[in-house]
Amino acid sequence: MERVFTPRSVAIAGSTPRQPAEQILETLVASGFQGRIHLVNGHTEEASGRKVYHSVAEIPGPVDYLACCTPAAEVLPLLRECAARQVGAVAILTGGFAESGTQRGVRLEQEISALARETGLRVMGPNCLGVYCPRGGMSFDRRLPAESGRMGFIGQGREPSVRVLRAAGHRGVRFSKAISYGNACDIGESELLEYFAQDGDTEAVAACIESVRDGPRFFRILQNLSEVKPVILMKTAPTSGKRNGINSVQAGDGNPNWLWSALLQQTGAIGVSSAEDMVDTMVAFAMMPRPRGRRLGIFGGAGGASVLATDAWAIYGFVLPPVPPQLREKLDAGLMNQAGMMLHNPLDFSMAMSTEFMYDVTTKMMMHEDFVDIGVIHNPTGQGAWLAGPAFDAGNKAMASAAISIHRAVNKPLVIVMHYIDSRPHWQGIFRDLQEPCSEAGVPVYYSMASAARAIDRMLRYYERRSVLAETV
Repeated sequence: MERVFTPRSVAIAGSTPRQPAEQILETLVASGFQGRIHLVNGHTEEASGRKVYHSVAEIPGPVDYLACCTPAAEVLPLLRECAARQVGAVAILTGGFAESGTQRGVRLEQEISALARETGLRVMGPNCLGVYCPRGGMSFDRRLPAESGRMGFIGQGREPSVRVLRAAGHRGVRFSKAISYGNACDIGESELLEYFAQDGDTEAVAACIESVRDGPRFFRILQNLSEVKPVILMKTAPTSGKRNGINSVQAGDGNPNWLWSALLQQTGAIGVSSAEDMVDTMVAFAMMPRPRGRRLGIFGGAGGASVLATDAWAIYGFVLPPVPPQLREKLDAGLMNQAGMMLHNPLDFSMAMSTEFMYDVTTKMMMHEDFVDIGVIHNPTGQGAWLAGPAFDAGNKAMASAAISIHRAVNKPLVIVMHYIDSRPHWQGIFRDLQEPCSEAGVPVYYSMASAARAIDRMLRYYERRSVLAETV
């Protein structure tokens, strides 16, 4: 698998410079791939300023990874060439196999599986995107982050994989390795999770899975992985022709997900129900230190909106402790005597949001050992919608600066909740001036109190379960 994620040489087989082979070439170059790139096409001599080989056999030197963009009917002959040439692995981006639901597509995929077993050639797909590994300069989408991180990812469907990776990357999550493995005719979910269990570059794993080929093996591997690393798991709907394994089991009460729920409960994997939910949970595990408890401090300028938002945290078992008397006395000595200020939890800064004053008070309150375990900066974006454009933008930038400074000054988890209220025309400016700088600086950003509470609760429950298991061993 290391040869798959960090190849020294890549071949692209297809109709370069036409789509999609040209896109793969451009993406590899833009992603900083430093190895050799070879083009394979039996109908031309040169493409994109590069020599084109008529067959895999003509390529000089070893080939670690080949991206297959040929029509479905040409895939098997190409794979035979790759097996004879001892190519490390092939990612078949081509569709039209079992997912099509046709007898021809099913038969072709079965023949690919048989060839992989007989020759030892490793195959991803068909109908996949291949690998994304920033450390190796490998990517299938130039919009994905170029920086490496500690989150691993596997995705079966193309669209969920791209959607989750892009959204998580935009929120500040950085990846060690990711793979879109498609129909799993050879390399599948169990082998990939087993690899991530021992991968030293990966601390947590997210997986979007349509169906499982070997239920008992998957159960064992998922259970073993969850004992050492968090696994965030989403079951996606399978495409036509791929309804098998766990996904097809129906319960007597008509609930199709009963077996999946039991799997999550028994293995300790963290189940999510949507791409947005998965990204929220990934943000918590990838960007937050483990909270010491569920004591929460909310610091905002929304008045009643911050108070109402506390209900979302209470549902998930978080508590908002009162400000300790000694801390109250310290802050009352000169900090909290401005109009509109309320020294409570949640704390309402009123018009003093995004100021040095907010930074000073919030930092002191979070650093107090007997107060909170987690800090939440509540920024209700509609509150400043009445401001002129330059003033509104300046406020967002000041808020980002204050939040980043607090994040760097304290050793407790801090998140920002950009609580959307009524500022639709300003929403893109909020992303640009507040969310993006904070995400880049490692500050987790959420779009609602409920999504933040749910994600952090999952994180805490995962570690609480691990602690219980460790005590019983």
